[in-house]
Amino acid sequence: MLYRIFSVTLLCFLLSQSVSGQDTTTIVRPDTSTDSLLVEADKAIEKNSNWPVPKKALLWSIIPSGGQVYNRDWWKVPLVAGGFYALYRTIDYNTDLYRRLQDAYLLKLDNKEHEFTGTSIDNVRTLRNLRDRYDKNTQMSYVFLLLGYALQGIEAYVDAHLRQFDIDDDLSFRLKPTLEMLPVSGQAVMGVGVVIPIK
Repeated sequence: MLYRIFSVTLLCFLLSQSVSGQDTTTIVRPDTSTDSLLVEADKAIEKNSNWPVPKKALLWSIIPSGGQVYNRDWWKVPLVAGGFYALYRTIDYNTDLYRRLQDAYLLKLDNKEHEFTGTSIDNVRTLRNLRDRYDKNTQMSYVFLLLGYALQGIEAYVDAHLRQFDIDDDLSFRLKPTLEMLPVSGQAVMGVGVVIPIK
């Protein structure tokens, strides 16, 4: 009998200990690594309603892809840099051929030998046409460079603006009954109005 009482008491004691659970007071030490500091800094910046400032994004765009860096759109940086590099190479290629053809054209006018002597383009008319074509290509490349420069600044400015919009999950509209008075006859007319919530 004493053995049964001891067994039941021990069983109740063990069950009460497992049901009571663990102590939840634990000490969490802050992580002081640079990665966690950067993550917390990014969170603090994102919580700040003044970031990103569109004017600062536009100002940073003076440096190609600087506005994208300011907006933390890292994936856009190689696209902008690659576009500028491609335009630079295009300008360099067209300018080099323009100068070579210009020199050959001037030498051909003086009946002197030039780089393209004995080739299929060794006549005044063809040299002039090719020279003018590459001159036009150079000018168009400069125009595209200026457009690309302006577009990357506009993109950074607009992207900074769009980040400040409050995007709510409820983008719905409601139908609401309305009562309006006709101005001519003075009669009341029932209708249905559309209510779009704008915050």
